[in-house]
Amino acid sequence: MPNKIFIRFAQASDVDRLTREGVLTGTPSAAESWNQRLVKCLSEQKAGRRVILVAEDKSGLLGMVQLVFKLPVGYDDPEAANGMDVAMIESLRVRPGAPAEIGSELVGEVQRLAMKRNVKTLTFLVSMHNNRGIAQVKSWGFEEFRIMPERDKMLAFFRKSVE
Repeated sequence: MPNKIFIRFAQASDVDRLTREGVLTGTPSAAESWNQRLVKCLSEQKAGRRVILVAEDKSGLLGMVQLVFKLPVGYDDPEAANGMDVAMIESLRVRPGAPAEIGSELVGEVQRLAMKRNVKTLTFLVSMHNNRGIAQVKSWGFEEFRIMPERDKMLAFFRKSVE
């Protein structure tokens, strides 16, 4: 019998588990830890500016994805997320060894939530060095619409209509 996977809204008790159970690895930036960043994201979820979903089975947390309706102050980018009809998928992470379909299930659930919120366009941001990620995003029907240089990398923005 296959393992039952649940997708649910993240809660404060998930903050430590996401790093401890291997969903989030590495350091998001020199300025903050994953836990600090997740606490900020949870406060944005509480304010209705984003949704954080986690996938879980009996073995623990398998993955996470965020749907950003409105970016934080100082990061405004209406082409990526405008608070009305354009929202951005962010922080799609899957624990190593998790079932292969977890990422697709999380993205599918985010798309359903976006449509319920009358989002017409979903965007996705991927590093230009992540060939596997770019191929996956394209397989979900997203098309590249912008490239943006950062200090140490190039970022590709993808979008998809979800009407």
